[in-house]
Amino acid sequence: MKRKAKGLICIAILGSMLAGCGNKEVSTTASDMKSGDVELTYCVNSSNASAGVTHDPAVDYTGSRSLFRGTCETLFVLDDDTKEVKGFLCSDWKQTDDTTWTFTIREGITFTNGNPLDAEACRAALDYIFTNNTRLGTLADVSSMEADGQVLTVHTNKICAILPRILSDSNAIIFDTTASEDYSKGLVGTGPYILDSVDAEGNCELSRNENYWQGMPAASKVHTKADLSADAVTLAMQSGELDWASVSDSDLKLFEGNDDYVISEYNGRRVYYLYVNPNYTFTQDPALREALTYAFNRQEIVDGVYAGHGSTTRSIFTEDSQFYTEEYLQPDFDQNKAKELLTAAGYTDTDGDGFVEKDGEPVKLNITYYDKNGFKTLSEVIQSQLKAIGIDSEITVTDSIADTLMNGEYNLGTYGYNTETLGDCYNYLQPVFGTGATSNFTKFSNENVDRLLDELTVTADEEQRAKIAQEMQQYLYTENDHIYLMHVLNYQVAKKEVRNLTAQFGSDQGDASILWKITKE
Repeated sequence: MKRKAKGLICIAILGSMLAGCGNKEVSTTASDMKSGDVELTYCVNSSNASAGVTHDPAVDYTGSRSLFRGTCETLFVLDDDTKEVKGFLCSDWKQTDDTTWTFTIREGITFTNGNPLDAEACRAALDYIFTNNTRLGTLADVSSMEADGQVLTVHTNKICAILPRILSDSNAIIFDTTASEDYSKGLVGTGPYILDSVDAEGNCELSRNENYWQGMPAASKVHTKADLSADAVTLAMQSGELDWASVSDSDLKLFEGNDDYVISEYNGRRVYYLYVNPNYTFTQDPALREALTYAFNRQEIVDGVYAGHGSTTRSIFTEDSQFYTEEYLQPDFDQNKAKELLTAAGYTDTDGDGFVEKDGEPVKLNITYYDKNGFKTLSEVIQSQLKAIGIDSEITVTDSIADTLMNGEYNLGTYGYNTETLGDCYNYLQPVFGTGATSNFTKFSNENVDRLLDELTVTADEEQRAKIAQEMQQYLYTENDHIYLMHVLNYQVAKKEVRNLTAQFGSDQGDASILWKITKE
């Protein structure tokens, strides 16, 4: 087994279906780019499993399926090192006034059905997405668009300082809207591979786009597996079915010490945390929620669940992030303090069974998880730590954590989120904390937070954006409805034969534009 921390791994490297950090530019040799009968098999997961097998970008967090299968591309990508936005299908862009942007679309690109990529095609795709995808529609807040040849003009209702970043989102994919009336079955894009078939489980067969605008794709065939569980991914890697995969921390030891695999690690901007539902049974009580903020031994979680692969946190952001501030942090683990708060609020064990009651009613919390990222084991540790302060709980698994949390029938929900998906904080803070926003599962609402979110939309200066995000954090922890636990290191395992696969590929921030180069010896 070989291990490589961030940076280019040209000899054998891996991508991630999770969050990403830095990587060097891929260098490609003639032998690396051989375009014979190479076939690749990997897993493309969507965080929106409730969407089924659809490719329709109107359904949030499904655009990555088309992006990382190689059928569709975006106008912009993020630089793997700097997280600066780079033009991709877009060759030039300019903000002409506060609410107007012009984007020049690259010449000479065609969709895989032969239709030309021009500004009108981009306008039609983005209009469909902004109209039907609530999250992106809210972020971009576009009022109108016009197309003239290769020039796309976009007008927003208010200043949108990070519009190019929003257009790098994996759901902002460009596709030929005229190619089909049913986008759920697949999209026609400009990517290096063509979707030939998709089965009932979402597994896809793809073939090389021989007219791809960047050059001849390295693989002749691509096979992608859809939404495998953590255990299934590990078994598929062990059996040789997959060429690379993101592997849970607890399973990493199965590949360490084996020279048939290469392991890559990098520090993603992903945080694992608990949604604490202030609108359901016992967690409606602010005193109980406050006690819970002291209840969890974060170091035990990092060491026991994730084998030390990560770092504890009492913040949304990693300590090396420009958005981090030590001024506003959640409480540290203090089991005695948690018990004191419970006792003061009238939670006592009157029948001697080791668990507290409130007003004569046994307290029992529901812990809900989705079977990814070690969350099953995490939930078991959370249950054990609740027991230590006298709170009983039960664990429930769900096929779609987002739907379950949105429905509101839970007390604690495990969740993972990349807090800087677009190389910026807004794509986390707005959906999670904006009043009525798409991932605001606790129905959090604070007028100061909404005001500062509005400031972020109109502020372009990076230092000022960081100050706004830091100021906002004094209000984000007041309801104790989010408990931040740890920031994770991300791991990928790849067969040693894999070439030209960067650690970013497949991640929330990853640059899918290198897919056409990925091959095997």
